[in-house]
Amino acid sequence: MNKLTAVLISLFSILLANPSWAQKRPPKQKDQQTVENAQDREAAKMAERQAQYGAHKDHLTEIQSKETQKRMKKTLKKAQKHSQGKLVPWHKRVFRKRKV
Repeated sequence: MNKLTAVLISLFSILLANPSWAQKRPPKQKDQQTVENAQDREAAKMAERQAQYGAHKDHLTEIQSKETQKRMKKTLKKAQKHSQGKLVPWHKRVFRKRKV
């Protein structure tokens, strides 16, 4: 009787030690990241940002009056004329440390 129970226990332990009771493996990734995929995603993201920026810029020019657009254009040209050749703002030029 003892031999029979020992055989049954060992048989059941072998049958129940099936790997199907273990955790399931995660599925393999279909979309693995490569250099080309990353570059394509980056280019698509940049194109979308450019489209959004262009749409917003068009929207802003549509809501402005003609006089406002002229004033802004004149102010921009004046600022470009006065800042020609000056890459650093005046406050950074004045308050920076001097080289000896």
